[in-house]
Amino acid sequence: MRRPAGFLAALFALCLASGPLAHILLAADPAAPSPPADPRALTYPPLSIAFPKPEKLFLPNGLLVYLFEDHELPLVDLAFYMAAGSIYDPPEEVGVAGLTARLMITGGTAEMTPDQVDQAIESMPAQLSIDAGSDSVSGSLSTLKARFPEALAILASMLRSPRFDASRLDLEKAQVVESIRRRWDTPAMTAGLNFRLLVYGPASPWARLETPESIGRIGRNDLLDWTARYVRPNNLIMGVAGDFEPGAMKKLLRDTFGAWKNGKVTPPAVPKVQGALPVGVHLVDRAIGQSSIEIGHLGVNRFDPDKFPLKILSYILGEGGFDSRLVREVRSTRGLAYSVGGGVGLDSDRGLFEISCRTKAESTVEAIQVIREILKQIREAGPTEDEVRQAKEASINSFVFSVDGTVPFMHAYLYYDRYRYPPDFLQTYRDNLAKVTRDQVARAARKHLEPDHLVVLVVGNEKKLDHPLASLGLGDPRRIRLDETASDGR
Repeated sequence: MRRPAGFLAALFALCLASGPLAHILLAADPAAPSPPADPRALTYPPLSIAFPKPEKLFLPNGLLVYLFEDHELPLVDLAFYMAAGSIYDPPEEVGVAGLTARLMITGGTAEMTPDQVDQAIESMPAQLSIDAGSDSVSGSLSTLKARFPEALAILASMLRSPRFDASRLDLEKAQVVESIRRRWDTPAMTAGLNFRLLVYGPASPWARLETPESIGRIGRNDLLDWTARYVRPNNLIMGVAGDFEPGAMKKLLRDTFGAWKNGKVTPPAVPKVQGALPVGVHLVDRAIGQSSIEIGHLGVNRFDPDKFPLKILSYILGEGGFDSRLVREVRSTRGLAYSVGGGVGLDSDRGLFEISCRTKAESTVEAIQVIREILKQIREAGPTEDEVRQAKEASINSFVFSVDGTVPFMHAYLYYDRYRYPPDFLQTYRDNLAKVTRDQVARAARKHLEPDHLVVLVVGNEKKLDHPLASLGLGDPRRIRLDETASDGR
């Protein structure tokens, strides 16, 4: 029955007078200072965070497991990393790491057919993934505490004795080839992938792409060879977090993985990233109404001494959303972009300094000019003290939330352990950010930003651009011809 507004108001007043909220209001300290009129003047104590200390389990075969006990929920999560990935793919079999990771999940095990695995995982229920990155393969498992031993046995079989079912292999290869065929359908993806090819070089393992030919060459024996080469207990670090008793979990892990034989794991040498950039403007001419723009050059190594000043610089420049200069000037003030952002990336060799922009064709050249002006300004004059303060506060606070909870912390802990960061990296991260000064950020900008040495890539309709690309003063645009795997000629 619908109640009249007066009745609801009276009921709410009664709740205020007699309910729990009334006790909260009455308990307020009358001597407490009134809040400031301007919300921006509010002050808060620093966010505190306690980092769990994992217990280590090191098996004789070299498998290292970190245990993160947490009884808040009846769940158990597992994650792992191994040193492997796409940069180690043989040139004639680019895509073998990714295909192997996919087939570990979908291709069954020695004990179970693919359908049996699918049904078992669905009935638990459990979430299970294995993914190949550039220089790491990672995996995760999440399920109810009571079903964890059963789920763990399936994951262990995927790692130790994958079936690589022939029909599933054919299906996965067909899906990869179809994704290759559709690769250039999206302008943003076209811009992102071709920018990597330009900056790293088309032959670089950090940028090269699968082709139908490279996928076609991969057979079941290649997946078995890849597994034998990389999937060894001494090449894994693993974490288990959740509701378990440490003694019982250690026994379960020993019983599951103890007999797994180790082996020497030596990934092939990967050429160092070269700094010979094709500076200038590049164009993928397509009959579309919007332009996807990528601007930048090489970034830095993940252990660069300027990593913390660069974190703050990137936030100020383009990673801070509406607080960043790029969004404020290009999007909000001038209305030249639907989206814009970017910063200095770090990687195991060298990351990318990359700014991405999406705009209408008729404002493409103007948007590029404004971005270049912002880069020159921040390189020559550096950031303001207020920009540095805001960037530090935002970065410190967002870090706290990124590791809030045992499972998120476990994933972060394993990631930094995999890449051999200092053992106290997470514990000292906020302090290192807090120590960053404006002068350090300004020096990092002068050292690592090269606004006169940029690779500029435009995916868009040359006939609709507001000005010729040559008017940027970076030479005539060099046209990029997309490979024939595109689905159409757009």
